[in-house]
Amino acid sequence: MTEKKANFTIKEDGFHGELCESKEEQNQNPNKIIIICSGSDGDFESSKKCSKYLSEQGINTLALGYFNIPDGPKNLNKVPIEFIEKAANYLKSIGYEKIGLWGISMGSIYVLLSACYFPDLISLVIAASPCYFVVQAMDSKKDILFDASAYSYKGKDIPYEPYTVKMSLFKCLFESIKHFEPNFSFLYNDLMGNVSEEHIIPVEKMKAQVLLFSGKLDSIWPSTQSGEIIMERLKEKNYQYPYEHIICEYGGHLMTPCTTKLDKLMKANRKYPKETDQYRKEHLEKLIKTINEW
Repeated sequence: MTEKKANFTIKEDGFHGELCESKEEQNQNPNKIIIICSGSDGDFESSKKCSKYLSEQGINTLALGYFNIPDGPKNLNKVPIEFIEKAANYLKSIGYEKIGLWGISMGSIYVLLSACYFPDLISLVIAASPCYFVVQAMDSKKDILFDASAYSYKGKDIPYEPYTVKMSLFKCLFESIKHFEPNFSFLYNDLMGNVSEEHIIPVEKMKAQVLLFSGKLDSIWPSTQSGEIIMERLKEKNYQYPYEHIICEYGGHLMTPCTTKLDKLMKANRKYPKETDQYRKEHLEKLIKTINEW
């Protein structure tokens, strides 16, 4: 068996991550683990926070940085999905028998794609605030688009759907001021239901249980609509594994089981704090139940 370690780098291990195992007395599933991926900010610290929180609830986790990391992509631009493959193979080598993925926002695309490309490694996918297609590369901090895919495999772009609306700092600021919160839905509204087949995530290729969380008040992109499209595709393709979409009436984009540093920026979190707390409690309870039964 491979030697167990806590921290991983691309130079040494082929992926950037931090292992956070639950304490033995809390750990009901010692052979199961969830890989955690953040959203478009590429904030590894957020992944680590979520990873640590879940481990304290009895869930083994590995926080994975997939861009904005040392020796890795600086932006959401041709990000290799092989980071998941290498992390999963390592986890198998230290004794984990079941490996799942949890990703939010752009991380939802990353984990869904990874489960499609590596179906024999991944048997559970949890996508929070999902998107059903592969998106164009971007630098979300500078509001710049690149003529490439956000994700890659074996050095080649995974086919993506180009945005039909120009992204600019002025446009993003205007929309955010107009809606009193960060708002990028203008990039996605015209694409919903109109994406080329070759750019849709082929979720039917997965061999994993699927659990989606979305909020109807999501201002970043129409995640509830995306989630329903994913559910419909799985149904049409006669998908053989369990799948479920949990829709939160007053939920926004931050459909996480724990608090985040962006909470105060989002209108849904500000306007509906009690509902937000309840959704997070339910999210955690559903995760624990799903992992116990997986």
